[in-house]
Amino acid sequence: MKNNKKSWEASYSRKENFIYFPKEEIIKFLNRFIKKKISLDKYRQILKSNKKLRALDFGCGIGRSTILLKEFDIDGYGIDISENAIQESKKLSKHLGFNKTNFFQVFNGEKVQFKDNFFDFTISDCVLDSMSFDLAKQVIKEIDRVTKKYFFLSLISENSNSLFKNIKNKNLFDGEIEITEQHEKGTIQSFFSIKKINYLIMDTNFKIISCEHITTENIINNKKMGRYYLVLEKVKL
Repeated sequence: MKNNKKSWEASYSRKENFIYFPKEEIIKFLNRFIKKKISLDKYRQILKSNKKLRALDFGCGIGRSTILLKEFDIDGYGIDISENAIQESKKLSKHLGFNKTNFFQVFNGEKVQFKDNFFDFTISDCVLDSMSFDLAKQVIKEIDRVTKKYFFLSLISENSNSLFKNIKNKNLFDGEIEITEQHEKGTIQSFFSIKKINYLIMDTNFKIISCEHITTENIINNKKMGRYYLVLEKVKL
């Protein structure tokens, strides 16, 4: 875990993954399952709660999705393993007029520092596939513990192998590699199939209620990129 943290600190010091715009799939999730924007300044709340909604942005990077939650009038908390990313998220929060720096914190890589069921829902985009699968199995249990209802996540799919030069298998690949390309160099990339996704959530209280597989292809170099976008719902046992 220490080596992975070092690689992510280096990645963010190079300003990789400085994402300044909300991701469409996250907006769709919020509008479908949480709160739907119905006018310039009004929302229709879908996820019922007696209190103001709270959400976790796990692996928040520079915090744009966390800030998006605040735009939906949701108390969004962002955590990330990279101190560089958290520093930038606080700057971005101030720049966009929210100044909620205390809503961001560095993740220690093992335990989410919040109480059981503290969050109404959690989002995590391009994160659980950026660590070893064994670690992801541990992390999702922590997300399960702190989440009451929904978990939105995205995972790189098994048909994305052409993007990485050190994958020899040119067919489907759902293993994991250490990235040798400059972008995110030294970090782990874990590829997912439906079977692997089911194994990931097997020991949690989550069930899949929505799963989309979106694939794009560069027609110039024929490289493909696929991601699974999932909504999990917590089942009371």
